[in-house]
Amino acid sequence: MSSIVASSYVSISTAVAYTTPFLGALLADNLLGEYMTILLGTLFCYIPGLLLIALTTIPQLLGEEFNHSAIRWGLLGLWPVGTGAVKACVNVFGAKQFHPILQSSLIESYYVNFYMCINIGALTGGILVPIVAQWNVTVAYFIPVCILGLGVLSFALGTTKYVKPKPKHEMNLCSRNALARILGACGCNNWRRDQRARTAASILIQPKQSKSKIGIGTISLVSALVVPFNVAYAQMSTTFIVQGSVMKNYGLVDASMMNNADAISVLAFGYAIGNIFYPELSKRDIKIPTTYKFAIGSAFGAAAVGCAIATEYQIHRVYDQTGEAISVLWQAFPYFLIGIGEIFAVSAAYEFAFAVSPVSMKSLASAANLFMVGGVPNVFCIMLYNACGSWFVNSRGTANIHKLTDYSSAKVVNYFWLLEAVALFGVFVNILPSIKAWVERIEEAALEDIKSPMSTPVIRKNLLKRKQQRMESSGNDEETPLVRAQKHANYLKYGSGPELVKMGSMRAGPSLKKNRPTHPHRPLRVQSPAAQGSNTTYVKVGNVLVPRPNEAPN
Repeated sequence: MSSIVASSYVSISTAVAYTTPFLGALLADNLLGEYMTILLGTLFCYIPGLLLIALTTIPQLLGEEFNHSAIRWGLLGLWPVGTGAVKACVNVFGAKQFHPILQSSLIESYYVNFYMCINIGALTGGILVPIVAQWNVTVAYFIPVCILGLGVLSFALGTTKYVKPKPKHEMNLCSRNALARILGACGCNNWRRDQRARTAASILIQPKQSKSKIGIGTISLVSALVVPFNVAYAQMSTTFIVQGSVMKNYGLVDASMMNNADAISVLAFGYAIGNIFYPELSKRDIKIPTTYKFAIGSAFGAAAVGCAIATEYQIHRVYDQTGEAISVLWQAFPYFLIGIGEIFAVSAAYEFAFAVSPVSMKSLASAANLFMVGGVPNVFCIMLYNACGSWFVNSRGTANIHKLTDYSSAKVVNYFWLLEAVALFGVFVNILPSIKAWVERIEEAALEDIKSPMSTPVIRKNLLKRKQQRMESSGNDEETPLVRAQKHANYLKYGSGPELVKMGSMRAGPSLKKNRPTHPHRPLRVQSPAAQGSNTTYVKVGNVLVPRPNEAPN
């Protein structure tokens, strides 16, 4: 297989992988739920696709020549469909394990930890698979199959511990009149006489319209605010690789393995931000606005591109002076900064899509967010690269710049400056007060849809303030309900202390097992708790027992 065909296969597979989340989201929201969509998508598409790709590496197993049909089925069909179904549901399913109200503050840290777990797999695969591939390609390709199989097994073993809400997006049969209008518009006016049309009427379904004020379009527009950062993020697999290809390897570390620096950054800084920084802010009732998180991520993206520009000038300076290449470790700085930006921008986009989307469309909102985070930026980068193609041409007029002599005559630094402008534009847009207010209104509307008080730092702060005001107005020795209940229990046991006269679940009364009806006009004879061994006749007046006038209590 030529490199051109292989590159086209990878591009198509990536495009399909960022489109199929919509299919997985529809199945999860309407029919199967997130749990079954993840399980079935992995068992019937994800693992078979990886297995088929791995089998093509065994010589003469699927034919005497390389089996292009098998690689197309695995790489362009099964694998992207499976990974798309999992991508749309796995983060939503994890977030649903938290109570949406009582544990709302934990969801912020969850999405940071979720993104860290993704990069654990990326780091393991980025280091282990290339090293094993140098020894045996077949074994290297079977590693993801085995690890994914173990992951599904561990996922299934925890089934009894999961919260598995059923799909709430109910489906209705489409009315026959509506179907008549559809088929009539297609020229099938005699559809009632067609048995196939009657069969279609029984299976054509349409979802009920959501009552939520927030739609998928609104979520997509907010997710578009992280497109500038993801344009910078997409350079890790394009221009950063081109730049690193003319740099000197550091032992086994080459330009392709420098991608692992991004995963290391996400793991290191993600743990610090998700488990230390965000919890400390939560203790102080401080929450960073969503747009500010996007701005912080874009700022780190701009800093990463700035480091790439500095590296570009260093390449030209050293080449002009000595004719040698600089170390590939210079690229560690851009990759580390991109990793920090991912923690703020990408994880915040995941969190926002889950938090504001209607209950019946969580997975669909996740799919829309994935499309804006992964699909749109890559398309934009392709268009940008084609528009700036003249900057990637050497002095001979060809686009072959993989050698340092050719690279030195190209104008790649101009492309990096354009990327810097895009990233800074993302910072500027996300710090605008109008954009911040717009996103906050969307979040407030989402809280109204829950129809329950959401535990937020502002609400907790107001409740604490009102409690302190009550304490100051009534004095520091205010008697709490727990103290009053204890005193009433002492009264029932020892016959002294204040009596709890309010009727409720804590009132004293006869045992429910001996609840015998009494005559409405007959006096009740009860034992006084204050004087054991003596009886006093009480008369019920309304809801109160009083002693009979002609009988004084002992």
